[in-house]
Amino acid sequence: MSATKSNRREGETPPSPSLLDQAYGFLSSVKLAIFLLSFIAVSSVFGTLVKQQGRPEEYLSVFSESTYAIIRFLSLDDVFRSTWFLVAIGLFAINLILCSIERLRRTLRARKEVTLPPEKALAAMELSFLSPGKTVDEVAQAVHGYRAVASDEAGRVLEKGAISRYAVYMIHGSIILIMIGSLIGLIYGYRGSMTLQKGESSEAMMLRGPKGGSKPVGFTVKCHEFTVSFYPNGTPKEYVSDLEVIENGKSMLRKKIRVNHPLVYKGTRIYQASYGVNPAFLFDIGGEKVTLSQGSTFQKEKLLIMVVKFENSVHNFGPGLQIAYLEGGEPKIAWFLKDVPRLKERNIQGVNMRLEEIKEAFYTGLEVAYDPGVWVVWTAFALILFGLYVNFFVSYRRLYLLKTPEGVRVAGLPGKNREAFREEFEKLKEKLNAVKP
Repeated sequence: MSATKSNRREGETPPSPSLLDQAYGFLSSVKLAIFLLSFIAVSSVFGTLVKQQGRPEEYLSVFSESTYAIIRFLSLDDVFRSTWFLVAIGLFAINLILCSIERLRRTLRARKEVTLPPEKALAAMELSFLSPGKTVDEVAQAVHGYRAVASDEAGRVLEKGAISRYAVYMIHGSIILIMIGSLIGLIYGYRGSMTLQKGESSEAMMLRGPKGGSKPVGFTVKCHEFTVSFYPNGTPKEYVSDLEVIENGKSMLRKKIRVNHPLVYKGTRIYQASYGVNPAFLFDIGGEKVTLSQGSTFQKEKLLIMVVKFENSVHNFGPGLQIAYLEGGEPKIAWFLKDVPRLKERNIQGVNMRLEEIKEAFYTGLEVAYDPGVWVVWTAFALILFGLYVNFFVSYRRLYLLKTPEGVRVAGLPGKNREAFREEFEKLKEKLNAVKP
């Protein structure tokens, strides 16, 4: 038994750790990891239960004003983009990195310090036998799939499946990559909506969230056709949008999209999300056939009109629409009723207007999403699957070959799957025609 000389006098108080050591110990502690995981899990629950990036009126229809004020103050209406959630994710990533580095350092140190135990220790192992009359080289040649990690005149240390010792670091690394990819998507990605009728084009989408606003998508999306099919009971069966991507005046891509079959262009995904109906109003205005929709305007010479409102039933007289126009500088309104002959036609500012027909015009509701971190996340998932495979199906095994006067002492140290290693060990013993002493 040896003693280690110490420079510290007996009874002397050891020096307190520095602030840097304390910070490192705190950031790499298991307690912090457990706390952060619990915090992130609870936050994710709130992010699931509370509608995210909704409009104020959507929250006020469910919660009181005081509750909504708390939700806004704590950013529970946009949990996954809130500062405190991103800080928690960042701290957990740092904790995981530091823990992995510390554990990897110990693993690498152990690999560098591989030594050949004495014969007494090898003979005491559960899996051990003596191969008389053999040399270390002869035994090593009989072993397949192993590589030497230590060798000297006394013998060798062989191992197989060493990659399984690093599976945990693959899994840790993949988790870190998933968080990095998610953060990239949260910070630099966006998600919004776009509505188009047949023949319409748009270069921008409406962003989600209370701030809203429009955002250019970097190209033009044109809807050539939109069709909806229904089941006999009236529920929608399928809706399909025939979309074209136009950039710099050139057609780059055209595709018919359905639910779960998006159009993808330069990392931007356009999904078929919904549909709706906008009535189209066919007028004869001064002998000219004109199609208008709600909110649209028409001008002919001095006549300027706008479709203000549409109702399916106006005082039980059937469908009708209200228009606004100027007369003598004063705003005026007028109703056109489809099923009332004397109210289908009017003379406004000397121009005869007649409502010919009201048609249903479907529009497509598109969801536009851009996530630059998605490939990082997919790479991480591939890495985590490989790490799990290595962890569960690759077993670490080690063999000790020690030269003795009687022959070679062979001993085995299994990792996981002890029975499979025992079977392999017994086959090696038979192959070498070993005789147990």
